[in-house]
Amino acid sequence: MGDQQRVVLGDCREVLKSLPDNHFDSLVTDPPSGIGMCDEKWDTFEPEDKEIEGRAELLAFQNFLVEVFREVFRVLKPGAFGLVWALPRTSHHTGMALERAGFEVRDRLT
Repeated sequence: MGDQQRVVLGDCREVLKSLPDNHFDSLVTDPPSGIGMCDEKWDTFEPEDKEIEGRAELLAFQNFLVEVFREVFRVLKPGAFGLVWALPRTSHHTGMALERAGFEVRDRLT
């Protein structure tokens, strides 16, 4: 019963960097879909380069997810599993980002 539970508020790209390698047993996440679902700002992806549009913007979104998932991969223990939710409209970008970050995508529920 010595495990400590806590909620950490912050940008996951910064918070993850503060965590040790091989720390967590699993991942359960609902990452941003990048399309501004229900006009929520937290779910909108805005590339740093404001000139990017169309397909390039989708690839920039995928690259953002890769950056995050690489850190997630680092903090997970070897053999850990993840449950990652994604909207059908951008789920292929989420899946590619997971693979590029080092994960194996084994099963998909649609």
